[in-house]
Amino acid sequence: MPTKAQSVSRATQRATRTPVESRNNENTVTHQPDEHSQVVHARISEQAYALYEEHGREDGHALEDWLEAKKRVLNKD
Repeated sequence: MPTKAQSVSRATQRATRTPVESRNNENTVTHQPDEHSQVVHARISEQAYALYEEHGREDGHALEDWLEAKKRVLNKD
C-alpha cells in the first residue's frame, strides 16, 4: 500500500497534467490554429471592439460584444 506521501505526490502529478496529456499519455497533440481561424479571430476581435465603441466604451459588456461579433462574422463567411 502506498504511503500518504506517495499518494499526495501521485495526486499532485495528476493535477498538474494538462487535459490532452491525461487523455493521450505519451502521444500529446499540439493544436496550432490555422491561418483561416486566425483571420476569423482577428475579425471577431475588431467587430467586438467596434461594438464596445458603439456602446460608449462602457465596461462590463465584453462577453456580449464578443458573442454578437462572433455571430456577425460567422454569418458573413
